[in-house]
Amino acid sequence: MKLDTVFKFLLLVVIIFTLQQIWPLYDLGNKLQNGTLLHFVNNELNKLYTNFCFKNVKKDMKIFYNEKYIIPKPCYFVFFIISAFFALVAKYLMNRISYPLGERWIPKKKWNERIRKIKVDRFNLMFFNLFYFSLISAFGFVALSYQSYFPSEMGGQGKLNDYFKGYPNQKTSNLIHLYYFLNGGYLLISVYSLLMSEKLPDFYENFLQHLCAVILVYFSYGQNFLRVGSIIMLCHDICEIFSSACRVFVDTRHKVVTVSSFCILFSSWGFLRLYIFAKRCILPIHRNFKIFNPFIGYEACIWLIFLLLVILLMNAYWFVLMAKMFIHFVSSGNTEDILTRVTELEEMERKKLKRG
Repeated sequence: MKLDTVFKFLLLVVIIFTLQQIWPLYDLGNKLQNGTLLHFVNNELNKLYTNFCFKNVKKDMKIFYNEKYIIPKPCYFVFFIISAFFALVAKYLMNRISYPLGERWIPKKKWNERIRKIKVDRFNLMFFNLFYFSLISAFGFVALSYQSYFPSEMGGQGKLNDYFKGYPNQKTSNLIHLYYFLNGGYLLISVYSLLMSEKLPDFYENFLQHLCAVILVYFSYGQNFLRVGSIIMLCHDICEIFSSACRVFVDTRHKVVTVSSFCILFSSWGFLRLYIFAKRCILPIHRNFKIFNPFIGYEACIWLIFLLLVILLMNAYWFVLMAKMFIHFVSSGNTEDILTRVTELEEMERKKLKRG
């Protein structure tokens, strides 16, 4: 079985499982049979009106701006959209800078026009990611480092029980809310870019990871899981700095920068995305089921763990690929981005030329 088939299957399961959580099929069937569907829809619309009427929105916004520690409110989701807009503008401006650099640094005679264009486009994306994740990781670290639940392995107090202390009405620093908004906005434009760009061989694995990340970010914000969610974000954001650096320089002549970034990436990936993510994030969530189970339900708890495990599985998969990249570099002396799987396209192009 090809890996793409596995990714497609997992993607299908994630979509079905998520739809089931958004509107359980069993409840939907009962409402259709009982004739209460319209009544249910009417109640939901009334809830939306209550949450987003001008008076309540104004009140919630005052709380957001005036208080240092706050609880998520439905109207705060608008900040994700605003953040996405600013991220899109920043990406456009950064591409104006990175495009000439990519054209200059990436060799013109080494690949055909199509493959080189893909590599230049990836250079532009990773150039922006390097800029974005460097800033957002620094901001996230500053916002989280003084929190009692910041893992001890990362320099914090390590009081993981504080993840859910006072749940569901626990208040969290507005800086962490802002950290969430920035990451959530970035994810929106990242998914959009992925869908609009040419579908590379790594499309399904990337889309699976992005979809799980989007669901987890917005679900965790809505359910006030900001504390553990922000730690998960930071673990992934830090690794993205060095991942982006590697992929910016991998096709250029700057091999020292590529190899140095890769060594840091490989070690930080194993530490943050595998060890910290599993032991200091997923396990505490599982152990505290009894705290939030009454509020979100047992099925939602299972769904949450499932999505986290999918992310962990993807992290492990990419960790193995990075190990293969290192072995390839040691044996051949050449740097190659196996993660993007552009080499598969190159092989397909060669086969077409031979057939032609």
